[in-house]
Amino acid sequence: MSTSTPTTKRPFPALGEHNYGSWADDMEAYLKTLNLWDVTDDPTAAPLPEDATNPMVEERKEVRDWEKHKGQASGQIWLAVEDGQKVHVKDIKSDPAKMWLKLKEVHVQQKPGGVPRLSYGSSRQGNAGYLFTIDSLNNDLASMALIHALPAEYNNFVSSLLLLDSLDLSKLQSAFQNEES
Repeated sequence: MSTSTPTTKRPFPALGEHNYGSWADDMEAYLKTLNLWDVTDDPTAAPLPEDATNPMVEERKEVRDWEKHKGQASGQIWLAVEDGQKVHVKDIKSDPAKMWLKLKEVHVQQKPGGVPRLSYGSSRQGNAGYLFTIDSLNNDLASMALIHALPAEYNNFVSSLLLLDSLDLSKLQSAFQNEES
């Protein structure tokens, strides 16, 4: 592993609310170029002394180097995340593997606010089913528009909304009222 400190600026945008896919690929490649990916991707690869009570000098150096690289990887990840996203990893910022998994968990999930898609089967339902689908799509679209229109200071509130099992216009209105009171 490299022991040098990176001096070049990160060549890709920081992780924001909507760019996790490209950020994760770029960040992985960036950490690999700095020889820091292994401490992020495989924490079980940490060196373990044969005799933990009396480690040899070389084993202690390996453990120190591993911890140093963990710190460097954590720092690189922290600096590559926008301020609004740091809330997700603030409590685990000394562990790059946990940071990586938490960011993935936050950004790669089934979001009830996502755009629902009509399947072939639902398009073949009778008119009543079709109208119900259009109404639910309309409610989903209104909910998404309201959420998307919120300013950045509501990012934590938006994150909590998107974690709900289901989200409809009435639940959203209640959540807004609770947030304001």
